[in-house]
Amino acid sequence: MRRKAYRLIDEPSPGAMARIAVEPIWPLLALMLAGNWLGMPWLALNGFAVGSPTRWRESMLAALGLLGSFLLAFGLSYAWQARFIESEHVLRYALLSLVVWKLAFGYLIFSLQSATIELYQYYGGVLGRFGLPVALLGGFLLRGMVLGLFSSSIWFLVLS
Repeated sequence: MRRKAYRLIDEPSPGAMARIAVEPIWPLLALMLAGNWLGMPWLALNGFAVGSPTRWRESMLAALGLLGSFLLAFGLSYAWQARFIESEHVLRYALLSLVVWKLAFGYLIFSLQSATIELYQYYGGVLGRFGLPVALLGGFLLRGMVLGLFSSSIWFLVLS
């Protein structure tokens, strides 16, 4: 007869991708510097790499963050074109809601991952040290190239 091994609910179960796991502050910084195109997927990937018990929730939050960014950008663009928003000053303030949306979802995923990462490290897990270089590379070198691939202002707003 087989017995189930004792397992903590919030205990990470790292797999083969564990060597690419980083502190969740680096994907959050990448979200701030580079944009949604790098930050949200990296946060989701980091959850799977460390074997986070909330990895599916983190992935769904990242997808919801991207989808919500698209809907918010589309709605603001429509409001501007339909003249519901008449002043550029009002539009600039309205665009801040897009920034707040992205950062709120990024921080929510960050806070979910932080506890798991701390447990992972406590029990001997080693995190990669390439987080800062990737965030800086994405933010200062790749951001312009990636955002330049799309001529649509909506995609620029979503991915930035």
